[in-house]
Amino acid sequence: MAGGHLLQGDTMQLVTTSVASAAMPIVRVAAPAAAPEVPTAPAPGPTGASEGEALLIDRMRASNTLEHVKALNVAPRVWKTPGHAAAVEYVLAQLKAAGWEAHVEELQAGGWQGGTLRNVVAERRGTAPDADRKLVIAGAHLDSVPRGPGANDNATGSGTLIELAKSLNGIDTRNDVRLVWFDGEEEGLLGSKAHAKAHPEDLARAVGMINMDMIGSQNATTIGFSLGQHTSNAVGDAVKGVLLRTGLKGEMYDERHSRSDHAAFDAAGVPALDFGVAVKNLEHDDPWYHSPKDTFDKVNPQVLEGYGDLIAVTLLELANRASR
Repeated sequence: MAGGHLLQGDTMQLVTTSVASAAMPIVRVAAPAAAPEVPTAPAPGPTGASEGEALLIDRMRASNTLEHVKALNVAPRVWKTPGHAAAVEYVLAQLKAAGWEAHVEELQAGGWQGGTLRNVVAERRGTAPDADRKLVIAGAHLDSVPRGPGANDNATGSGTLIELAKSLNGIDTRNDVRLVWFDGEEEGLLGSKAHAKAHPEDLARAVGMINMDMIGSQNATTIGFSLGQHTSNAVGDAVKGVLLRTGLKGEMYDERHSRSDHAAFDAAGVPALDFGVAVKNLEHDDPWYHSPKDTFDKVNPQVLEGYGDLIAVTLLELANRASR
C-alpha cells in the first residue's frame, strides 16, 4: 500500500512490448526456511454457492499462495531494480505454466519520476458476443519499498492473483477477465495510473475493478474491503450478496481512500473495490508495514485464505454481470 498518495495528472506515454526485458540481471536469493502454519484443507463448499463459486473456494488455498509469497519475498522489488525484474520473470513463468497468455506492458512515467514502468498483464476472453461482452479487471502491485522485502505489502496480493489465474482455469465467464501486476505503486500508484490512462476504451466497458493489497496481515481480525471514493454502494451490495449466498466471512469498511491501485480506475468511473487492511487499522494490523521486518514469517495464512476465497468469488460475480 502506498503511503498516502493521491491521484495526480501525470503525463504517460504508452510503449508496448510482448516479452519481458532482459536488460536487468535476475536476483537469486535463498528464501526463508520458516513457514507459517497453513490450514491443511479448505472448508467444504457452502451449500448456497454456485458450482463455479464452490470450485473456486476449493481451489484457492493459502498453502499454494504462500509458495508464491515465499518466492517473491527474497529481496525488495523496487521499481527499476533487478529485484523487480526477477519478480516479473517469476509471474510470467507462473502464468505460462497455468496456460494464460501474458505480456509485459511498458509505459513511460512522465514528470520527475521519469522511467519505464513494467506491468505484467494477462487476459482471457469471455463467452458473451462481442456487442454484449464486458470486462472485469483484477490487480495487485508487484513492487515493494526499498526498506523491506514486502511479504504482506504486497507479495500476498500478487501471489493471490497468481493463484486466481490458476483457479479460474476451466470456469467460463461471460465477460473478459484481465489480471494486472502493477509496477510503481509505492512511487505514487504509477503503474495503475498509466494502465488506466492507456486504455480508456477498455475502462468504458469495465463492470468493475478488484484490487488486493496487504491481504495477509498478522494481526488482522477481519476479511474486509473498501469502496473507491467515487464508487456507488451498488457494487458493495453485490459483494454483500456474495457473502450471504456463499457463507463466507467479510465486511465492508466504513472508509473510502485512494491509497492503492484501485484509485485510478475509481477516478475514471469504474466501480472499484480494494481488498485488504483498513487504513485506519494499518498500524495495528501490520506493525511491520514498510519495514525490513515485512517478511514471509509474518503472513497470517488464515487471513490470506479468507481473502483468497472472497476475492475469487467476487471476481466471478463481476465477470458474469451484464452491466455495472
